[in-house]
Amino acid sequence: MSEQAVIDNLDFARNGRVLHGSAPLAGFPRLQDLLLSGQGVLNYTLSGKIGAKGEPLLVCSIDGKLVLQCQRCLEALEYPLHIESQLRLVQGATQFDELDDGDEDVDSISASAEMDVLALVEDEILLSLPISPLHPPELCSGKGKEALVNEKRNNPFGVLATLKVK
Repeated sequence: MSEQAVIDNLDFARNGRVLHGSAPLAGFPRLQDLLLSGQGVLNYTLSGKIGAKGEPLLVCSIDGKLVLQCQRCLEALEYPLHIESQLRLVQGATQFDELDDGDEDVDSISASAEMDVLALVEDEILLSLPISPLHPPELCSGKGKEALVNEKRNNPFGVLATLKVK
């Protein structure tokens, strides 16, 4: 675990600080419902910088491996996690309205004197996860290629196609 779990994110960005850390998956309570196994460790790096337009930015990098549940076969699915996100720090709710959202690679968050780093890491992980994690069809034990082919052959609307031909 990192020694510094709470930062002043505006000061952190303006001074170009860098924070490296590791956190066990068990330390992310909102993520637990989505995991098949809570074992493992995630590594993260949080860097502060000033953007091209003079705005304070945080760069969040997260690496690790999650074990999710395949929604097709309901078995374990190893999901490699490699996240790199840029976050613009915005002071006050009115500044969100004034933002030029031309850069879709940068998200905006509120500037805070006491930002929980692990909560930010957990937010970024949750935002990056697929809605329905699936193995590739050829590797999934639930519905292989044969089942997909049979499903196409036994299409209940196939009868309508024959009526259209007549």
